[in-house]
Amino acid sequence: MTTAESKQRDRMFLTLFLKKAPGEVTDEEVAYFRDHPDQIDEVSAPVVVHLLFLWVGALLGALFVGASKVIKFAELAFLSEGVLEFVVDIVFESGVALIGAAVTAYILGILLNHQQDNAATWRSEIRRKIDNIGN
Repeated sequence: MTTAESKQRDRMFLTLFLKKAPGEVTDEEVAYFRDHPDQIDEVSAPVVVHLLFLWVGALLGALFVGASKVIKFAELAFLSEGVLEFVVDIVFESGVALIGAAVTAYILGILLNHQQDNAATWRSEIRRKIDNIGN
């Protein structure tokens, strides 16, 4: 798959993922899937799209961790030491949790991609064998 085809595919799947009315089919979708009928089965699980959200989550987590350090060393005089420590801990732990969730989801995405590839290969093979039996 070329880079242009990959971008077109990603754009199509992102559009489908963000669609408000799932039963609505546009002319653009019909044209795309007429040229790529093998990808219709992939619509139920748009795996590539989640990478955008994983990166956003990981970057947001890193920002939270950085913000916790800024808060810690800013010496905010209007907060007591206990409240300041509590705020730092909450912001830091939220950031670490976001990073951990993004990494976990990425690893699960890799496993799901592998499973979907195996399932697509199996579907193709079983369709081929069924067609051979009928002929």
